[in-house]
Amino acid sequence: MSTPFIAFLRPPGESVEKYNPALPPHEQDASVPQRFRDCMEVRVEVFVKGQKVPLENEFDEDDARSFHWVAFASVSTGSHKGGRKNSQTSQLPVATIRLVPPPHPASSSSAGLTATKEPYIKLGRLATLPAYRRLGLARLLINTALEWAKDNTITIQPMLPPMTREAQLIGRGIGEPQRKWKGLVLVHAQLGIEEVYAKRGFVTDKEMGTWDEEGIPHIGMWKKLQVYSI
Repeated sequence: MSTPFIAFLRPPGESVEKYNPALPPHEQDASVPQRFRDCMEVRVEVFVKGQKVPLENEFDEDDARSFHWVAFASVSTGSHKGGRKNSQTSQLPVATIRLVPPPHPASSSSAGLTATKEPYIKLGRLATLPAYRRLGLARLLINTALEWAKDNTITIQPMLPPMTREAQLIGRGIGEPQRKWKGLVLVHAQLGIEEVYAKRGFVTDKEMGTWDEEGIPHIGMWKKLQVYSI
């Protein structure tokens, strides 16, 4: 495979309001950004078709406010016309990851919930098509997202007017002033890929235990980034 191309999508916000969780990505309304549909194509192939997660559960409330990355592979398709073979290259979405910014609700440190009051970002929905695994794409996407986060603290957690910030916190069930994000990262990792994140410096939180999401065992893992903050 040639060097993959990685596309970045800022939080799509209102542009995914018409996303219908009951439909596959290629049948979504034209107002839904193509890059987001590319991410969802990979997620549906891996989680819905591969791991039997219900289609309607794959799109969630965090998608609109998350940063997304999708990796593409160049795929050649050939055809014969007039005795000649014509070759065309298309970009196929093959891997994806998302970053959910603060705030996150805090609760007891069990069943996937954490008691920390320090703001954190959450990586998730890491998925690679079966034919493109063991090529380093998961590592590439994790590193890309973390390096971007280190350099974009203000983008991740912009300074908002006090009333706007308070309204957002109340809306997400968080009743105290928001603290500044200082590099803490959480992943809710499928138990089967714990090693993938461990190799990137994430440490398993034993107190969070193991919990079930869509019939798949998950664990919590943490990493602290050295970030530049104003």
